[in-house]
Amino acid sequence: MATNSFTTPNTSFSAPQPPLPPPQTFDILPALHELLSRIEHAPSTDPAVSLTLLPSPPTEDETTYTDLKHLEPKDLPREVGEIRAKIRKALREIERLSDVERSVEEQEDEIAELEGRIGKQKAELRRLGDVGRGLMERGGSKLKYAGTSAAK
Repeated sequence: MATNSFTTPNTSFSAPQPPLPPPQTFDILPALHELLSRIEHAPSTDPAVSLTLLPSPPTEDETTYTDLKHLEPKDLPREVGEIRAKIRKALREIERLSDVERSVEEQEDEIAELEGRIGKQKAELRRLGDVGRGLMERGGSKLKYAGTSAAK
């Protein structure tokens, strides 16, 4: 199992992540919907079946394609091939992402560990802030003047 980060006792280093693919890479449903819209169903002679094949009037949420050419069955493999290629490209992009092979449980464990570390770091920052405020209250004026004279 490969990971992209390693931890030493005091520090953690992460390898640079590859950029995420653009969202359009995974936008396959519109192309599939358009393809299916181009397939015309021949009306059946059976009234029960033809009722289910008749198109219903579009609702406000539905996309209608008015200028699409009818798709002939012989052209279907070529048209489907374009969608398959798009799906293959999306799968390749997913495989390139880091830690894809990790399970949800592994990722949740890492998240819990990182949240714990963040909590410890926040507590340490609060403690250091309190120490700094205490120093400023006790001898802040001496530190202030010492800092300005050292700078000259």
